[in-house]
Amino acid sequence: MERMPKTPHCLAALEFVVSNARSQSKVVEPIVMKTFLTVPSVLAGLLSATSLFAQAPGNNYQLSAYRPGATYYAEPVAPAKLWGQPASNISYNNKQDASLEPIPSDKAYLDALEGKPNASTPPKMPSLDGSSLDGACCNSGATSYDCCDVYSDCCAPCSQWFAYGGGLIMNRDLEKEVWLSNDSGDFSRQIMGTHDAGMDWTGGYEVRLGKYFAASGCAWEGRFWALRDSTEYSVTNAGLAGQLDTPLSVNFQGLSYNNGTALQNATAYFDNAMIHRLRRSSDFYNIELNVFQNPNMYAYSCGQSAFSIGVLGGIRYFRFTEQMSFSSDTVDTVFDGNPNEINYDINVANNLIGPQIGFLGNLNHGAWNFQVGTKFGVFGNAVSQHSQVYGSAGNAIIDNALSPNNGREFDISGSRGRVSFLGELDANINYRLFQNFTLTAGYRAVAISGVALSADQIPQNFEDFAIIEHTQASSDLILHGAYFGGQLVW
Repeated sequence: MERMPKTPHCLAALEFVVSNARSQSKVVEPIVMKTFLTVPSVLAGLLSATSLFAQAPGNNYQLSAYRPGATYYAEPVAPAKLWGQPASNISYNNKQDASLEPIPSDKAYLDALEGKPNASTPPKMPSLDGSSLDGACCNSGATSYDCCDVYSDCCAPCSQWFAYGGGLIMNRDLEKEVWLSNDSGDFSRQIMGTHDAGMDWTGGYEVRLGKYFAASGCAWEGRFWALRDSTEYSVTNAGLAGQLDTPLSVNFQGLSYNNGTALQNATAYFDNAMIHRLRRSSDFYNIELNVFQNPNMYAYSCGQSAFSIGVLGGIRYFRFTEQMSFSSDTVDTVFDGNPNEINYDINVANNLIGPQIGFLGNLNHGAWNFQVGTKFGVFGNAVSQHSQVYGSAGNAIIDNALSPNNGREFDISGSRGRVSFLGELDANINYRLFQNFTLTAGYRAVAISGVALSADQIPQNFEDFAIIEHTQASSDLILHGAYFGGQLVW
């Protein structure tokens, strides 16, 4: 039998490899081709996605920092492209080199680089104080009109000071009425009481000044407003069934007055009078320093409308003074300083100081803004009062040998401290008349508990100096009314 020549082991191995390679060639070739095509495709896709995100505007309504009384919306800064950005600035008005004309997809991006308005970008929400602050613009160091506002087609200042000035017209609720004059011939007929000279609608003024802190998202605001009212009312004995008397005569006890002729009980000067006159005045002074937080508690926007809620905290000083003067003349109907004229004056002062917190709600639509705010605080109240019965001949005195205050003049002062509560409700509507000027009109109510009123100091016994010096301060006060003005941003 003829034997086949032996194949070397190396050649056999080579044949085996070649044979297997040929058999597997149909499997390896697709894998190699897929790998070769997939890697470049993935890289190209990543680069395309990066380019897309580099030009994407993101959220066009990002909540920006807050200024008192308004919600701001600012556009984000256009990010720098990763590639394809010319080394030199390009102007669309320069047609010398057509090769530099931007392609449509890059036009919005280059507009943002040059600070030009983008018509496709949603408008910025206007603010209560007339500006649409762009935080990026302001933080970049701009100092003038660099932040464009498509509502007014002009530019909003990047400075953050704001000021308000306006008028007030307010009234207050009155205490439980105390009757001061009556007809001695008809006891059912009360002629004059403390309400007859009560505070009427009166005017005042208000100013505010503040500054926004771009870095912290807060703003501080100082506020001052004041009201002053004076009212007078008088009645005469004409047409009465009897004489013009006062119900207080039963409280005088040993209170007496010397008109230079004789010392007589005060009833001799208040009863059988020709005229009774009541004068009252009320003064209100309010000073606040508040810090407003960025309204991140809740914020919602839809189209050109936005709603937000923010908080505030600060310190407040509120002063309320009231003066009451009840006068009588038994000689004629003219108060000219005659010694027979007698006066009973009561002056009280409430000085409240303490911390307060509050909430602000803003509903903004275009150039209109509606705001509701509340404040509440616990205050220390330093109360003082001064009571005096006098005439041109001097002060009345206690003329009663049985009284521990016998011989003392009725010129009494007292003071005390107590805790009072103050709450405020404020609602207003605003319209941005110009880009940096806003008109405001609203309603405000201030309620205070634990205050002293003049009528509360009238004692049941004028000889009881201890009660008068103690100063009654357990009444409530509500002050309310309208206000209007304008706010300027610069």
